[in-house]
Amino acid sequence: MAKIIVSVEGLTYNYPKTKTPALINVNMDVSEGEFVVIAGPSGGGKSTLCRVLTGLIPHSYGGELRGSVYINGINVAEKGPRSIVGLVGTVFQVPENQIVNLIVEEELAFTLENLNIDPSIIRDRIDQVMKELGIEHLRKRNTLELSGGEAQKVLIASVLALKPKILLLDEPLAHLDPYSAANLINLLNELNKKDNITIIVFEHRLSDIVKYADKLIVLNKTITMSGQPRDIVRELIIKGDQSIETPVTAELSHKIGLSKIVLDIDEFINETNLMRSPHSYDCRNYTSFDEDTSNEDGDKVIVIRDLWYEYPNNKVALRNINLEVNRGEVIALIGANGAGKTTLLKHLNGLLKPTRGIVTVYGHDTRGKSVTELSNYVGIVFQTPLHQFFEETVIDEVLVAAKIRNIPNAYEKALNLLKFLGIDHLAEKSPFELSVGEQRRLAIASILIYDPPILVLDEPTAGLDKGWKSEIAELLNQLLKNGKTIIIATHDIEFLTSLYVSRVIVMNKGEIITSGSPRRVLYQYEKLVSSHVIPPQIIQITRKLALDNVFKPLRTSEFLELIRTARCKSV
Repeated sequence: MAKIIVSVEGLTYNYPKTKTPALINVNMDVSEGEFVVIAGPSGGGKSTLCRVLTGLIPHSYGGELRGSVYINGINVAEKGPRSIVGLVGTVFQVPENQIVNLIVEEELAFTLENLNIDPSIIRDRIDQVMKELGIEHLRKRNTLELSGGEAQKVLIASVLALKPKILLLDEPLAHLDPYSAANLINLLNELNKKDNITIIVFEHRLSDIVKYADKLIVLNKTITMSGQPRDIVRELIIKGDQSIETPVTAELSHKIGLSKIVLDIDEFINETNLMRSPHSYDCRNYTSFDEDTSNEDGDKVIVIRDLWYEYPNNKVALRNINLEVNRGEVIALIGANGAGKTTLLKHLNGLLKPTRGIVTVYGHDTRGKSVTELSNYVGIVFQTPLHQFFEETVIDEVLVAAKIRNIPNAYEKALNLLKFLGIDHLAEKSPFELSVGEQRRLAIASILIYDPPILVLDEPTAGLDKGWKSEIAELLNQLLKNGKTIIIATHDIEFLTSLYVSRVIVMNKGEIITSGSPRRVLYQYEKLVSSHVIPPQIIQITRKLALDNVFKPLRTSEFLELIRTARCKSV
């Protein structure tokens, strides 16, 4: 029987000055060499439990901790983080908070040097992890100039270089594009199977990772379920749990009545009896779902001509960008980490000025306008919400922009926004005490309070559970009906299928590769893959069934109609 390497008994924890526990009577054992996924809603205690396992709670955060926490026999709650240095490697949810050096290569070497590891070994380990994560090109880059996904990869590399016995990852996929996420998951599986590293991943997106897990634990302040992943996923689907994003294949396998819950695409294909030639279907009466919601004749609210941008280190981030955005459109930018999405967004409110070319917003050349002036037209919710916060309380943070603009009934409007976004109970807390998901909702509220005509969101669903993604989608769709223009940069392509997106724009290496309606762009499989973009699971399934020349579903509901049509029209 495998040795118990992580043991948590009767764990209850309160943050300082709080009456409601963040964790309640948590009991958990993890065996050496296990791959464990801990899932749960935003604010359900995943990050808190991760901090407990590293000893940061209570040693850095304070508060009251009851119960016991042992890591490889070490009482980490008593002895603190130093007692497990080199034994446990941890990647926290916000990468910027962990990076301490200015150059990527120095960041990877930092902890190894502090552990007095031989320089030749350090070089070999850095070379190895950079190659495994595909970040060799970042070796000499300034860490302050990294995109969120690039920073996440650098942080993961610095931890993997330690070769820890236990690896803790808090929402490691949140800032990664699907291609990079898939590579990381495969690497984690390899480390687990070949090197016997114990891996604990805190994550509410189960689509790609759960098939590798030995155990799935559901945490919502206390552990509500624990066991074999397939069994737990079935329970979540039957219960209609909206806090955890289960694999699309699992939902489909349940709805079409397969004998077991399916956790990945290849398994789904093998379990279905749909592997027939598309010519065996009479599809003349099949709904094509073809739609085009673009508004080419609308008012041009943003016009970009021949935009180039070069960072001070001579890195060209944008190349020959030409784009028009019409009033009332929803534009989605997708692409790999470092493709230039965030850099492009920063040109819309003047945070960055073109190296060459021109950007106009409502007819105003951004080169001649301040960020404050442009904020009257464009409100941006950034990838890392913490960068936007200045006030001591949540309610004050929402009121900042309202006070500057003398908005009437601002306090009442602020409370209503917080209530709608489910964080009104946090009104008097510090923004820096919130979970990442709660911080993201606060950032959205701080923009909506002054009602700019253009809303820009950079990775709006990172750190949000399935239920809150649905709420954000509903909010954005309502804002669209009210005349808002919305621009989203996201890796969460599944989320896009829940929005009324006018156009999807694919970026790669600072250029626009293709654009068009979601159905047209997301079925350009080869072009997406060459840009390191992985299409939604529904599209991958349709393509593997060789039905993409006939059917082009984007959503689960559409795919289910495909199956019903195929079954009743089969000839």
